[in-house]
Amino acid sequence: MTATNTKEGFRRRLIFFIALMLLYCAIFLLLTRTGLFSPTHNDRLFSADDHYYSTEFFSAELDDSPRIIKHPLLIVFGCAFTRLEKAVFGDISLRRHYELIIMMQMCASVLATFFLDLILEGLYKLKCSRALTVCGIFALSFSVLFFTFVAESYILSALLLTASFYFARRHIWIVTGVLGVLTAGVTLTNGVLWALIVLLSGDKLWKRAAVIVSAAAVFCALAAALPIRDVFYSTLLSGSKSSLGNYSDRFAFGEVAARTFFAFFGSTFFWLKTEPVSPFGDYGGDALSFIPASSVPVVIAGVLWLAALVFAAVRFRRDSRLWAPLAVIAANILLHGAAQYGLKEAFLYSLHHLPAQILAVSLLLSPEAGEKTGRAAAWCATGFFILVIALNIPGYIELFRFIGQ
Repeated sequence: MTATNTKEGFRRRLIFFIALMLLYCAIFLLLTRTGLFSPTHNDRLFSADDHYYSTEFFSAELDDSPRIIKHPLLIVFGCAFTRLEKAVFGDISLRRHYELIIMMQMCASVLATFFLDLILEGLYKLKCSRALTVCGIFALSFSVLFFTFVAESYILSALLLTASFYFARRHIWIVTGVLGVLTAGVTLTNGVLWALIVLLSGDKLWKRAAVIVSAAAVFCALAAALPIRDVFYSTLLSGSKSSLGNYSDRFAFGEVAARTFFAFFGSTFFWLKTEPVSPFGDYGGDALSFIPASSVPVVIAGVLWLAALVFAAVRFRRDSRLWAPLAVIAANILLHGAAQYGLKEAFLYSLHHLPAQILAVSLLLSPEAGEKTGRAAAWCATGFFILVIALNIPGYIELFRFIGQ
């Protein structure tokens, strides 16, 4: 690569990320005119627990509920964040408190997109224009935008998982181990996804095993050293069993197939059809949730994305870069699809697998795909990027009307 090309690529990336941050800031300012940042109860929007998250996770008093077993280190971080906020700004309203959380999440979202670009250009060797198109698809996907501007843990998980793909693939094991501790600390079950990434990212097996064991040991030691230790260790088994019983569904095969398709290849990118209740039938008229249905263009776009994913999996089945993303996708489908854990509200888990989907499909744009395949995939990616913007406009209008009422 010539110096001119390097400078041109840097300029394009700089413009892209400045534009993305400005867009996020514009959306943030627009949302301040609505009621989004003044939550009244959980499950208003697609089962998101933003009220609890912003008042209990991010509270000056450390949460001592059984939720600690799901988000142990995040609760400690939220408490520290809020205490620092109070030290700097004093007592502020819930709206302002929520806005500060969202500002932090906006930075996390842009950083996740940045790590995605590092993988695409640095590890996959995509051309800059192709990589930024894929980054645009990720950054403007409905699930990414939603979890950037609604107080929840999922955009943090997306950042940590994407960074783990990058550092594990580069075999920078100390940083990867730290990311493992943080990933499990934000969402405990995502520690399994992180371990899959490490196991399937190459290098000597003993090194990968050592990283996983070391990260697990550090995580357990941190949980024992922090004030969450009593609740975490006393309720871990009983709470996990209770969660499985409370959130596992028993749908018939056809319903499972439809819900899985729309959760993994529909609402990750697009606005689906909605109903005015929570996924569990609560808050009638004061909540929104997706149903497993959408317009024909969204169905077609979802089918095409799934076809591209399958084609990439077959075409690059011997390419080790595929294995970690594919394992993460499979683990999520097994848990939320086949096992039906949280299937009613599977949209919540979109960012646990969306980065992996993006990475798997992006192999079709790499030099190893061949010039013809790469060129065709680039045109398809551009078209899909346009669809992500255009097909979501009616949904954004509906959402703004709902949160503005």
